[in-house]
Order: sequence, then structure tokens, then C-alpha cells
Amino acid sequence: MELIKAEQLEVMYASNFKKKEAEATGVNLVNQIFKDGNVDELKVFANITRLKDVVTSADKAFRAKLSISEKQSVMGVSFEPKNGAKKYKYTDDPIYNELAEKVKEREALLKLATDSKDVIFDSEGMEVPKVSIEYNSSSITVKY
Repeated sequence: MELIKAEQLEVMYASNFKKKEAEATGVNLVNQIFKDGNVDELKVFANITRLKDVVTSADKAFRAKLSISEKQSVMGVSFEPKNGAKKYKYTDDPIYNELAEKVKEREALLKLATDSKDVIFDSEGMEVPKVSIEYNSSSITVKY
């Protein structure tokens, strides 16, 4: 199934269509859907999810195929090559690995103490404190 032709995508938006306008267009679309009540919101959301995956995979494919050596601007959109970030391999250091393992063990002990009704002591006889718990914001998981 062909969703949209490449020729249509090439001229879909004017060169002055900015990111904030794109975001507002999406929000306005959803607001209008809920206001009008003419369509099944979950069916639209299901297809928006699919469309997002189509666009995301196309974006990834473009990034893999395009070769840009210097900054370019096309239709008001800037494309700039960027080298990968420097990443230190701390795990090359045995002392780092030892400390990281101790941190994992301490985290497990803190979880146990927090979830337990009893008082928990560590290997040195020190009481393990109960730590506070924070929750991430609620969300909707979408799969298909």
C-alpha cells in the first residue's frame, strides 16, 4: 500500500512551515477530532501510530542513505553533518568495574530494605535505610 507519493511529499509543506507550526498542527488535529466526535479516536490514534512509524523509518533510511559533508538548508530546513559523540569506555578500568558492581549490590540492598517490613542490615552491621520512591509519569503503551 503506497501511503503517499514522493512527488507529493516534495511539495507537501511550504518552505516557511516551521517546527512550531508542525507541532501545533498535530495538536489542533487531535483537538478537532475530540471536539467534533465524528470519528473513533482510538482508530485514528492507531493509524497515527502507524503513520509515525512510517515517517520514523523513512527518516532513518534517509539518514543512512544521504551523504552530507557540509551544512545545507533546503526549504527552510537545516541539514548539518555531525560526528558521533566521544564515549569513554570506563569498563576498561578494573577498579571502575569493581565499584560499579558494588553500586549494583547496594542498589539491590536498598530495594530490599525499602520493600521489606523488617529492618535490614548490611554486611558491616549497618542498618540499610529505606529510600524514597519516585514514579515516572503514566503513559499509554501502543503495540501492533
